[in-house]
Amino acid sequence: MLPALKAMVNFTQIPPDLKWDKKVIKLTNEYNDLVKKFLGKPDKKNEMKIREHVVKIEDAIITEVNDKVKRDYAFMIQLIQERHPDEDIFTAEVLTLQEHMLGRGTSDAELLFKEPGSAGGSPTRAQTQQPFDIQTIDLTKIDLINLEKIDVDQLEKSNQKCAFGDGEILDEHGNADGEIWRCKGCKTVYHENCVRVCLLMKGSCQVCDVAFLRPQK
Repeated sequence: MLPALKAMVNFTQIPPDLKWDKKVIKLTNEYNDLVKKFLGKPDKKNEMKIREHVVKIEDAIITEVNDKVKRDYAFMIQLIQERHPDEDIFTAEVLTLQEHMLGRGTSDAELLFKEPGSAGGSPTRAQTQQPFDIQTIDLTKIDLINLEKIDVDQLEKSNQKCAFGDGEILDEHGNADGEIWRCKGCKTVYHENCVRVCLLMKGSCQVCDVAFLRPQK
């Protein structure tokens, strides 16, 4: 789904950092080229090309498994958002991930979206959004690897703990909160929401570090 951008946003180019990974610099240069074309001819066709490129940027940071490169993407997104403080350029999911990667999040459970780099002043629309609901991440639409869903009777023991360290998989009545996922590498298990947090934070197993996201080609 394309991010909800207001028609005819006053797009601005951003300066790429030469220390960024070459993949990030490439996407930044492509973004700047599209913005340059849009500024020369601000029509719906050129705006749509920027929208489509924003989706590529979002996909890149979500699926990237290297933490350094992921942070480079986060800095890139920060620069774009800073130059458009009154526009919803990126989705709530990506803004949450960007906050996490740059160490500005408040907690895994509840993060308020703030304009990156802001020091005060009137709140923007991004700042006044409701806390991001991690359950909105649809795992069926992510190309996962080394993970499998299992039933309760496939657990090694009834009191088996979640690999993310937030308690036992089953409650006192023997029920699971959502689906149960198991790492194919080390056989540790996760609550459904813990898989979502793990994907946002590192994209790999909390225990054996095997990748859960298919590497980009």
